[in-house]
Amino acid sequence: MFDMQVWQLAVVAIVAIVSLAWMSRAILRLTLSPASGQGTVRKATAIESALVGGVVPEGAQVFDGWAYRVGARFAGRVRIAVYSDRVAVAGPRVPRGLYQVWVWVQGLLLALVIPALVAAVVLLDWRWLVAAIGLFIASYGISFAGAGLWPGLGEILYEQGHPKALEFPRASISEVDIGKGWAKGGFEVVLFPYKAGIDRMSEGVAVSFFAPDEHGKQVRFAIDLYTKEYARELAEVLESEGADRAA
Repeated sequence: MFDMQVWQLAVVAIVAIVSLAWMSRAILRLTLSPASGQGTVRKATAIESALVGGVVPEGAQVFDGWAYRVGARFAGRVRIAVYSDRVAVAGPRVPRGLYQVWVWVQGLLLALVIPALVAAVVLLDWRWLVAAIGLFIASYGISFAGAGLWPGLGEILYEQGHPKALEFPRASISEVDIGKGWAKGGFEVVLFPYKAGIDRMSEGVAVSFFAPDEHGKQVRFAIDLYTKEYARELAEVLESEGADRAA
Protein backbone atom coordinates (compact mmCIF):
# COMPACT_ATOMS: atom_id res chain seq x y z
CA MET A 1 0.00 0.00 0.00
CA PHE A 2 2.84 2.38 0.83
CA ASP A 3 5.27 0.93 -1.73
CA MET A 4 5.44 3.76 -4.28
CA GLN A 5 7.76 4.79 -7.05
CA VAL A 6 9.34 8.22 -6.74
CA TRP A 7 6.95 9.87 -9.20
CA GLN A 8 3.92 8.32 -7.51
CA LEU A 9 5.07 9.52 -4.11
CA ALA A 10 5.71 13.00 -5.53
CA VAL A 11 2.22 13.25 -7.06
CA VAL A 12 0.48 12.11 -3.88
CA ALA A 13 2.64 14.35 -1.68
CA ILE A 14 2.00 17.44 -3.82
CA VAL A 15 -1.75 16.83 -3.81
CA ALA A 16 -1.70 16.27 -0.03
CA ILE A 17 0.23 19.50 0.58
CA VAL A 18 -2.08 21.55 -1.64
CA SER A 19 -5.22 20.00 -0.15
CA LEU A 20 -4.12 20.52 3.45
CA ALA A 21 -2.94 24.08 2.72
CA TRP A 22 -6.27 24.88 1.03
CA MET A 23 -8.22 23.62 4.02
CA SER A 24 -5.92 25.23 6.59
CA ARG A 25 -6.21 28.62 4.89
CA ALA A 26 -10.00 28.39 4.98
CA ILE A 27 -10.06 27.46 8.68
CA LEU A 28 -7.64 30.25 9.59
CA ARG A 29 -9.87 32.69 7.69
CA LEU A 30 -12.88 31.29 9.56
CA THR A 31 -11.35 31.66 13.01
CA LEU A 32 -8.81 34.50 12.84
CA SER A 33 -10.14 37.22 10.49
CA PRO A 34 -9.88 40.55 12.35
CA ALA A 35 -12.96 42.74 12.72
CA SER A 36 -13.09 46.54 12.72
CA GLY A 37 -14.70 46.50 16.17
CA GLN A 38 -15.36 44.17 19.07
CA GLY A 39 -18.50 42.59 20.48
CA THR A 40 -19.42 42.08 24.11
CA VAL A 41 -20.67 38.95 25.87
CA ARG A 42 -23.17 39.52 28.67
CA LYS A 43 -26.10 37.83 30.36
CA ALA A 44 -29.15 37.98 28.09
CA THR A 45 -32.10 40.04 29.26
CA ALA A 46 -35.51 38.48 29.86
CA ILE A 47 -36.76 39.50 26.41
CA GLU A 48 -33.57 38.23 24.73
CA SER A 49 -34.02 34.96 26.63
CA ALA A 50 -37.67 34.64 25.53
CA LEU A 51 -38.76 34.46 29.17
CA VAL A 52 -42.27 35.17 30.41
CA GLY A 53 -42.56 38.78 31.50
CA GLY A 54 -39.94 40.11 29.10
CA VAL A 55 -40.99 43.38 27.47
CA VAL A 56 -39.63 44.54 24.12
CA PRO A 57 -38.19 48.06 24.59
CA GLU A 58 -39.71 50.84 22.52
CA GLY A 59 -38.14 50.98 19.07
CA ALA A 60 -36.58 47.49 19.32
CA GLN A 61 -37.45 44.44 17.22
CA VAL A 62 -37.06 40.80 18.17
CA PHE A 63 -36.69 37.80 15.84
CA ASP A 64 -36.55 34.08 16.61
CA GLY A 65 -34.65 31.59 14.50
CA TRP A 66 -32.41 28.52 14.35
CA ALA A 67 -28.65 29.09 14.17
CA TYR A 68 -26.35 27.34 11.72
CA ARG A 69 -23.10 26.11 13.29
CA VAL A 70 -20.88 28.74 11.66
CA GLY A 71 -18.21 31.10 12.98
CA ALA A 72 -20.38 32.93 15.57
CA ARG A 73 -20.62 29.55 17.39
CA PHE A 74 -24.35 29.70 18.13
CA ALA A 75 -26.29 26.43 17.86
CA GLY A 76 -29.98 25.70 18.08
CA ARG A 77 -32.75 28.16 18.85
CA VAL A 78 -31.60 31.79 19.09
CA ARG A 79 -33.22 35.17 19.53
CA ILE A 80 -31.98 38.30 17.73
CA ALA A 81 -32.82 41.60 19.38
CA VAL A 82 -32.28 44.67 17.21
CA TYR A 83 -32.04 47.97 19.10
CA SER A 84 -31.53 51.49 17.79
CA ASP A 85 -27.74 51.29 17.76
CA ARG A 86 -26.86 47.68 18.56
CA VAL A 87 -27.82 44.04 18.00
CA ALA A 88 -27.78 41.20 20.54
CA VAL A 89 -27.89 37.51 19.62
CA ALA A 90 -28.74 35.12 22.47
CA GLY A 91 -28.91 31.34 22.62
CA PRO A 92 -26.80 28.20 23.11
CA ARG A 93 -23.18 28.88 22.16
CA VAL A 94 -20.17 26.58 21.92
CA PRO A 95 -16.91 27.43 23.77
CA ARG A 96 -14.35 28.87 21.37
CA GLY A 97 -11.56 26.34 21.94
CA LEU A 98 -13.82 23.31 21.58
CA TYR A 99 -15.40 24.76 18.45
CA GLN A 100 -12.02 25.35 16.82
CA VAL A 101 -10.86 21.79 17.58
CA TRP A 102 -14.10 20.49 16.02
CA VAL A 103 -13.56 22.53 12.86
CA TRP A 104 -9.87 21.65 12.50
CA VAL A 105 -10.34 17.90 12.99
CA GLN A 106 -13.23 17.52 10.54
CA GLY A 107 -11.58 19.85 8.04
CA LEU A 108 -8.17 18.16 7.98
CA LEU A 109 -9.72 14.68 7.76
CA LEU A 110 -11.78 15.84 4.81
CA ALA A 111 -8.70 17.38 3.15
CA LEU A 112 -6.88 14.02 3.40
CA VAL A 113 -9.62 12.32 1.37
CA ILE A 114 -8.36 13.96 -1.82
CA PRO A 115 -4.75 12.66 -1.73
CA ALA A 116 -6.06 9.22 -0.69
CA LEU A 117 -8.24 9.15 -3.82
CA VAL A 118 -5.28 10.27 -5.94
CA ALA A 119 -3.17 7.48 -4.44
CA ALA A 120 -5.88 4.95 -5.31
CA VAL A 121 -5.77 6.07 -8.95
CA VAL A 122 -1.99 6.40 -9.23
CA LEU A 123 -1.29 3.04 -7.58
CA LEU A 124 -4.43 1.23 -8.77
CA ASP A 125 -4.79 0.01 -5.19
CA TRP A 126 -8.27 -0.51 -3.75
CA ARG A 127 -6.94 -0.14 -0.21
CA TRP A 128 -6.38 3.58 -0.76
CA LEU A 129 -10.00 3.88 -1.89
CA VAL A 130 -11.08 2.21 1.35
CA ALA A 131 -8.84 4.64 3.25
CA ALA A 132 -10.44 7.60 1.46
CA ILE A 133 -13.93 6.35 2.32
CA GLY A 134 -12.86 5.84 5.94
CA LEU A 135 -11.46 9.37 6.17
CA PHE A 136 -14.64 10.82 4.72
CA ILE A 137 -16.85 8.85 7.13
CA ALA A 138 -14.70 10.00 10.07
CA SER A 139 -14.93 13.65 8.99
CA TYR A 140 -18.67 13.34 8.39
CA GLY A 141 -19.23 11.68 11.75
CA ILE A 142 -17.29 14.32 13.68
CA SER A 143 -19.07 17.11 11.80
CA PHE A 144 -22.58 15.88 12.40
CA ALA A 145 -21.98 14.55 15.92
CA GLY A 146 -20.67 17.94 17.00
CA ALA A 147 -23.50 19.82 15.26
CA GLY A 148 -26.00 17.66 17.11
CA LEU A 149 -24.34 18.05 20.52
CA TRP A 150 -23.69 21.80 20.46
CA PRO A 151 -27.22 23.02 21.38
CA GLY A 152 -27.40 20.85 24.49
CA LEU A 153 -23.85 21.75 25.50
CA GLY A 154 -24.64 25.44 25.14
CA GLU A 155 -27.79 25.14 27.24
CA ILE A 156 -25.71 23.83 30.15
CA LEU A 157 -24.25 27.33 30.43
CA TYR A 158 -27.66 29.01 30.95
CA GLU A 159 -28.13 30.91 34.24
CA GLN A 160 -31.70 30.64 35.57
CA GLY A 161 -33.05 30.46 32.03
CA HIS A 162 -30.81 33.22 30.70
CA PRO A 163 -28.24 32.35 28.01
CA LYS A 164 -25.29 34.54 27.19
CA ALA A 165 -25.84 37.22 24.56
CA LEU A 166 -23.26 38.49 22.09
CA GLU A 167 -23.84 42.21 21.50
CA PHE A 168 -22.27 44.38 18.80
CA PRO A 169 -22.96 47.75 17.10
CA ARG A 170 -25.43 47.75 14.22
CA ALA A 171 -22.91 49.75 12.22
CA SER A 172 -20.41 46.85 12.42
CA ILE A 173 -22.69 44.48 10.45
CA SER A 174 -21.65 43.73 6.86
CA GLU A 175 -22.48 41.45 3.93
CA VAL A 176 -26.08 40.66 4.80
CA ASP A 177 -27.36 37.77 2.69
CA ILE A 178 -30.46 35.65 2.40
CA GLY A 179 -29.78 32.05 1.34
CA LYS A 180 -26.47 30.54 0.37
CA GLY A 181 -24.29 33.33 1.79
CA TRP A 182 -24.38 31.40 5.09
CA ALA A 183 -21.08 29.68 4.21
CA LYS A 184 -18.99 32.83 3.65
CA GLY A 185 -15.80 33.19 5.64
CA GLY A 186 -14.40 29.67 5.30
CA PHE A 187 -17.22 27.16 5.68
CA GLU A 188 -17.65 26.99 1.91
CA VAL A 189 -14.42 24.93 2.04
CA VAL A 190 -14.82 23.10 5.37
CA LEU A 191 -18.26 21.78 4.35
CA PHE A 192 -17.80 21.68 0.58
CA PRO A 193 -19.31 18.17 0.10
CA TYR A 194 -22.54 19.23 1.82
CA LYS A 195 -22.73 22.91 0.84
CA ALA A 196 -25.06 22.45 -2.15
CA GLY A 197 -27.62 20.63 -0.02
CA ILE A 198 -27.47 23.25 2.75
CA ASP A 199 -27.75 25.99 0.11
CA ARG A 200 -31.07 24.52 -1.02
CA MET A 201 -32.27 24.25 2.57
CA SER A 202 -31.29 27.87 3.30
CA GLU A 203 -32.82 29.37 0.14
CA GLY A 204 -35.01 32.32 1.01
CA VAL A 205 -35.11 31.65 4.77
CA ALA A 206 -31.57 31.85 6.18
CA VAL A 207 -30.23 35.33 6.98
CA SER A 208 -26.47 35.61 7.35
CA PHE A 209 -24.07 38.46 8.04
CA PHE A 210 -20.62 39.32 9.39
CA ALA A 211 -20.18 41.02 12.78
CA PRO A 212 -17.47 41.12 15.45
CA ASP A 213 -17.29 38.61 18.30
CA GLU A 214 -15.97 39.28 21.81
CA HIS A 215 -12.39 38.53 20.67
CA GLY A 216 -12.41 41.17 17.93
CA LYS A 217 -12.70 38.56 15.15
CA GLN A 218 -15.04 38.93 12.21
CA VAL A 219 -17.40 35.95 12.33
CA ARG A 220 -20.35 34.78 10.28
CA PHE A 221 -23.83 34.58 11.77
CA ALA A 222 -26.38 32.43 9.92
CA ILE A 223 -29.93 32.07 11.19
CA ASP A 224 -32.89 30.20 9.70
CA LEU A 225 -35.99 32.39 10.09
CA TYR A 226 -38.54 29.73 9.01
CA THR A 227 -40.38 31.85 6.41
CA LYS A 228 -39.23 34.01 3.51
CA GLU A 229 -41.20 37.00 4.77
CA TYR A 230 -39.67 36.81 8.24
CA ALA A 231 -36.17 36.42 6.77
CA ARG A 232 -36.65 39.39 4.47
CA GLU A 233 -37.84 41.52 7.38
CA LEU A 234 -34.75 40.73 9.48
CA ALA A 235 -32.40 41.32 6.54
CA GLU A 236 -33.96 44.71 5.85
CA VAL A 237 -33.65 45.71 9.50
CA LEU A 238 -30.01 44.65 9.66
CA GLU A 239 -29.23 46.59 6.49
CA SER A 240 -30.95 49.75 7.63
CA GLU A 241 -28.00 51.11 9.64
CA GLY A 242 -25.38 51.25 6.91
CA ALA A 243 -24.68 47.55 6.51
CA ASP A 244 -23.83 46.63 2.92
CA ARG A 245 -26.02 44.02 1.24
CA ALA A 246 -23.84 41.54 -0.65
CA ALA A 247 -24.54 41.28 -4.34
